[in-house]
Amino acid sequence: MGRYSCPFLFGQNDRAERYISISDLCCHLDKYMAETSKRNQVSAQEQWIQQDKKRDALIERSLRNTIAAFAVRWLPITSSDDVVGLALDNPHQIQTMWRQARRDMLRIINRPSYRSMLSLFLFALTPIPMGISEDEETDGVSGQVCIHAALQQVQSLRAWQRNLQFSGSKVSPSLSSTPICATPESADTSSFINAENIAYWAAITFDTSASLTLNCRPLLSSGLFGYESEFTWKLVRTCLNVFNESSKSWCLGSAGMTDERANEIIAAAACWKLLVWKLAANFKEALRDGHDESEVRKALSQVSNSIKQFDATFRPFLDECYKRMQFLGQQTKLRWFSLMLHSHLSILMVLDMIEVVDRYDLLADLKDASIEAENTVMNALAFGLHNTITLRRVIDSPSPGLPRESVTTRSMTFTVPLIAIDPYPHHVVASVQLMRKAIDRDYRIKKITQELFDGLNSTLESALKHLPQSSKSVQAARQKLSSAVPDD
Repeated sequence: MGRYSCPFLFGQNDRAERYISISDLCCHLDKYMAETSKRNQVSAQEQWIQQDKKRDALIERSLRNTIAAFAVRWLPITSSDDVVGLALDNPHQIQTMWRQARRDMLRIINRPSYRSMLSLFLFALTPIPMGISEDEETDGVSGQVCIHAALQQVQSLRAWQRNLQFSGSKVSPSLSSTPICATPESADTSSFINAENIAYWAAITFDTSASLTLNCRPLLSSGLFGYESEFTWKLVRTCLNVFNESSKSWCLGSAGMTDERANEIIAAAACWKLLVWKLAANFKEALRDGHDESEVRKALSQVSNSIKQFDATFRPFLDECYKRMQFLGQQTKLRWFSLMLHSHLSILMVLDMIEVVDRYDLLADLKDASIEAENTVMNALAFGLHNTITLRRVIDSPSPGLPRESVTTRSMTFTVPLIAIDPYPHHVVASVQLMRKAIDRDYRIKKITQELFDGLNSTLESALKHLPQSSKSVQAARQKLSSAVPDD
């Protein structure tokens, strides 16, 4: 979300890297807005001040609960032997944390703040644990509802004017506009604006992803061709032009591929990747909602052109990153893996949509892109399996022979495949399922041998084995993959 990956901050100085933790960023935004509110309500009664403190404490507690529920699935890979079986041997604790987080969602939906927004987004990314029945799953708030609520909160938080609003249950009076102004006792204005823009870009990312993967219309951005006039997507195109100009002086070759240069390339490509996802979502909307053939063709043409632009601008540099990969940092490897997988997953999803609606006549426009996407996704999965990352964790343990409060601190390291800590394992699951379709297709038409078929499926199975096993969707995908038999 820093320089080069966020179009609002593209190419800014080092201050753009000031916020590394998204939770810290949201806390910073909420604190600034609370200070601004207090300055504009100097005569506020003590009762309201106490209520604000209580509300803030509830929001903070809900965020911590949600972070715990979101992250607990990775605990087994960074735990000592006595708790390594938490995910499978003791699923009750994971279920309890998930239920607590879901109860909190109902509370924070009516308490708009940037931390509430983050909590809603994180819960939408939290997998439903094994052991949760279908009835319980459908009787509470869903991840899709949380995303929509979070996006609505973003719109509300960014609005400077509070005009009269009413519904069947409540009427909210008009409030005067509250301009953002820098004062000695508050954070500087540029800091607030940068933080707000980062949070907004994060929301745009969720909105775009949801519109592509959940078949719903975007809330923060117009569908089909209305996006062309929106400032955010114009910025993304501007960033592409800036990158093109700045990269002209770079030499194509691994000699100049430093870790810093590689991260700049990956971040800039990730910025453009989101536009590719946006255009893919627009195309799916055109097909899904029955738009005119000319609009369907235009939407598909925009997808195709955006892919070609990605390949022309970023692919040569990304290939050079790959050649130099063994000399790059493990965080850089993870970012490269994530970019390559996600950028080409959107192409596989477009192809899947075309096949579902039996519009095979549209496949001709994506013939080259489809082959490249299948190759890249398969290679990315293999890359994520064969490259590792070392994690370090400080563990406190009681000191033998000393009082209970005495603890010994020790540092432990854990080495796991990159794919094991991918922050979006549901995208890996989707990639595996779509690749299985492609492999089955090639096997049926005798394009690949039985030996190659078995080898490719082994890679897909290994990818699923390294994902968090407490997830219902991961277990379902493993069962489906192992039971599927291709037609001869």
